[in-house]
Amino acid sequence: IIMSQILEIIEGWGNVIKDQFNAVDPITKELSKKRLLECNDCAIRQGNNCSPSIYGYHVVTNDRVNGCGCNISAKSLSRSSICPLGKWE
Repeated sequence: IIMSQILEIIEGWGNVIKDQFNAVDPITKELSKKRLLECNDCAIRQGNNCSPSIYGYHVVTNDRVNGCGCNISAKSLSRSSICPLGKWE
């Protein structure tokens, strides 16, 4: 795991906590809602995780990629995170 990924994880989980108190800024909250809509029917989603044991194809490059292993709710609240399948940035 690289430092930028650690910062994304901290940002995402920090916003999960903030969201419990309705303290997430409206732009991040709206971005999360749009991202979660993309994730709802995703083939690499397993429960609330982006499964590293399931693969899909990147929507732009068509490369075969596995899920990242992240908690989707937290990842969607990290503005700097990206979808491994390129469905959202």
